[in-house]
Amino acid sequence: MIRRRGFVLPVRSGVVHTLLGAEPLSGIADQLSAAADSIRRDSSPILLLAAPSLQGALAVAPIEAALLDSGLPYRRRFRLESPSDSPCIHILGPGDYSGPKLSSDPFKLSISGTVVDGLSGHQGDLRKGPLTAVAQAHALAEAISPQGPRTRRLRPWAISGNWLHSALDTTYDPVFTALRDALVEDGSIRVIPLPEVPLPNVSHNDWIDSEALAAVSSRWSDLDMEGRARALSHLMRPGLSRSIPSTARMEEIGWHCVMGPGWSTDLAGQIAAAAAFWKSDIAAVAAAKVTDLLLRGGVIPLS
Repeated sequence: MIRRRGFVLPVRSGVVHTLLGAEPLSGIADQLSAAADSIRRDSSPILLLAAPSLQGALAVAPIEAALLDSGLPYRRRFRLESPSDSPCIHILGPGDYSGPKLSSDPFKLSISGTVVDGLSGHQGDLRKGPLTAVAQAHALAEAISPQGPRTRRLRPWAISGNWLHSALDTTYDPVFTALRDALVEDGSIRVIPLPEVPLPNVSHNDWIDSEALAAVSSRWSDLDMEGRARALSHLMRPGLSRSIPSTARMEEIGWHCVMGPGWSTDLAGQIAAAAAFWKSDIAAVAAAKVTDLLLRGGVIPLS
C-alpha cells in the first residue's frame, strides 16, 4: 500500500510500473489488453476517430504514438461522425460514461469515460472518480507499445483528461491523485511547487500575480521550509475569495505542479497553452496541431 495525505493507494500484486496495473484501470485492463492484441495482429489500417476538441486530441495522441512506435498503419480523423465499417478506435465525448466497448470483425473499440474506484480511506471506504477517455487511451497505448519512445514520452499526459474534468472543480478527484501517484512511483513525472517550475504559465489564472511569482521564485532557494510555505500561501491567497478554482484544484496549481522529463512548463500550463489553439484556428485544425506537437516533442511550447 502507498499512503498519500491520509489516503491509501492500492497496488495490484505482481503488476508494477504500468498504467494497466494501476488500481483505477483494474476493471478494464483485460479489455484494453485484448484490444491491443487485436491491433498488433491485424495489418489493416486503423481509423482513429475523435471529436475536434482538446480532449479528443489528448486521447488520440498517445494511441497514434504507439502505432507509430510499432510501425502499424492508421488514419486520423477529427470529426463528429459515427465510425464506418472498417477497423476503428472511436474516442467518445467527455459527457459519455459508457466505458470502453470492444467488438470484432471488423475491429472496433470505443473509448469513453467511466466512474471507478480511486483511493480508499484508512477504514477502507472507497473514493470514486472519473476514469477519462484520455487515461484509457494512454493505457491502451502502453499495451500496444510498452517501451516505444514516443509512447513513453507522452506518458506524463495520462492525467491531462482528469485535469480538464470538472471533478477537480467540485470535489477531490481520487482517480487524478491515484494516477498521478502511480506516475510519480514509476519516474514518469515529478511533482513540485509552482515557484520551482522553470517557465510557469499562469496566464489562465489571472488571480496569480506573475510579478509576485517571479519574486518568490527568485528567492525560493534561500527560503527554509516555513518561509516557502508562507510565501506560497501568500501568493495563492487571492484565489481563496473566488468560487473558481476550487480548493482541490488550487492545491494542484500551487503545490503539486506536474513536470515530465525535460519539461520547462508544468502540465497545467501546457494544457492552457494547448487550449489557446481553439481561439485562433477552426476546431479540426487546432486538434491536429496539438496532436502533432505532442507526437513531435511530447510538449506544448508556450507561444
